[in-house]
Amino acid sequence: MNRKLSRICLLIVSSIVLLLAVACSNTATESSGTEEGKSKKMIKVKMGLDTAAGGSLQIRAAKENGYFEKYGIDADVSNFAYGIDTINALLVNRTETGSAADYALLNSLGKGDMTIVSTLTRATKETSKETQLLVKGNINGPQDLKGKRLGVAKGTVYEYVWDKYLEKNNISENDIKYVPYSTPDEAIVGMQKGDIDAVWNGGALTDKFKSIAGAKEIADVSDSGVQVDSYLIMQRSFVEKNPDTVRDILKAINEGVEYVNTHHEETANIAFKQLKLPKEDVVKDLNRTNYVLGFTKEDGKHLEDMKSWLEQKGILKEKFELKDKISVEPLKKALPESVTYEK
Repeated sequence: MNRKLSRICLLIVSSIVLLLAVACSNTATESSGTEEGKSKKMIKVKMGLDTAAGGSLQIRAAKENGYFEKYGIDADVSNFAYGIDTINALLVNRTETGSAADYALLNSLGKGDMTIVSTLTRATKETSKETQLLVKGNINGPQDLKGKRLGVAKGTVYEYVWDKYLEKNNISENDIKYVPYSTPDEAIVGMQKGDIDAVWNGGALTDKFKSIAGAKEIADVSDSGVQVDSYLIMQRSFVEKNPDTVRDILKAINEGVEYVNTHHEETANIAFKQLKLPKEDVVKDLNRTNYVLGFTKEDGKHLEDMKSWLEQKGILKEKFELKDKISVEPLKKALPESVTYEK
């Protein structure tokens, strides 16, 4: 009996140990991230990503590679055609983050309680050459644009580029006709059909535009005197209530920046998987895009200069102080060396 009782006791103890081991395993599985992210409850963040221009590839890479999860962030991403569309989604609370180039951003900052948390891409002399003016027909120089139909994505930085380019070449808007389009594919079809004679384009679809019969490049954005940068924006209330979450989002995106800058082929695979962009075009785009994370004195001055121009032209309808629309405290905590801007 004693021997039989001992076996029963041993069996019970073994079962308890096994159950404890399973419980511990489940607990470990539920926790996420590195030492910094462990024991954190996953926080869901709705993020708006563009599919044109750079395609938010650094953010896509951060999600694909688990960098957000590493920091306890459940990144719920939604795709939009342009950065301006991510801003519009932010304004109606469809998302909590968005991104946009400087022009579209400044035109929207006064409409809602949004705030800039970081620069995402920064133009250089080399990258400026990659946004090109593509034309068809008998257009060989700027003066040949008179009387032509110029494609423009309304609410985007291309409005600003067109204006500055025409201004620099003493061409009145009365001498041309703007043809609005909503997506790059729509612009491509417009050029193919002859409804659009000229269009600015940069990014992975440049070669697709150039493949249109009769299309050619006559200028790049440096000929307009415009520098095009892009920025990460968030709802101010979200930033104020969740400064540590914003810090962790920025850390994850920074790892995404490092990844796309060093893993072009792998990033191209992500872009093809998510956006069906040709891999070879994405690799070319990665070679000419300056992905960054930070906010400098120069970033602030660039936005102030463009804002002044928009005000002088009467384009900026809502009044606001730019310094009140910039929140870099989470960025200082995430990457202190990347911030030199002071209000």
